[in-house]
Amino acid sequence: MQQAVEHKISNLIKDTVETLGFDLVKVSIQGATSNVLEILIDRLDNTKVSIADCRTVSKNISAVLDVEDVISDKYYLHVASCGVERPLVKFEDYQRFLNHDIKVKLKEPVEGRSKYKGVIFKAENNDIEIILEDKKIISTPFDNIKGANLVLTDEMFRKLLNKSDQENSNT
Repeated sequence: MQQAVEHKISNLIKDTVETLGFDLVKVSIQGATSNVLEILIDRLDNTKVSIADCRTVSKNISAVLDVEDVISDKYYLHVASCGVERPLVKFEDYQRFLNHDIKVKLKEPVEGRSKYKGVIFKAENNDIEIILEDKKIISTPFDNIKGANLVLTDEMFRKLLNKSDQENSNT
């Protein structure tokens, strides 16, 4: 039931979030008594998500959520950046992040394992191919993926440091 509500919320707010220039990464409801509706976003222009961005998205989607009244109980809306090690939720995420390092958990094991770390090699026809550290390639249907996220690599860390240095020198 919770997944159905998350899916309905996602469908309700997706267009608003995208119109504002963001990718709706994930919608999740957490907590037993004090529900927290967590919305993870990323910028479509690949720049950093700011606190002001989160406020803007929160303000715009809270109006939609209030009108639609999807969650009948009291809840807290939390809009946040998906972070550097962002979850990969949609098939398009795998296409967008080709050649990036990921960790993946599978529903059904592939070659005897259900957890892998590697680089996204290909994302086509609903199949994901990952190059492992030993250069072996595994393939799995997208529907077999239980969860996956990007992995912070030294290269990504250096890029973040360089962006931060550039931003600081511009102020």
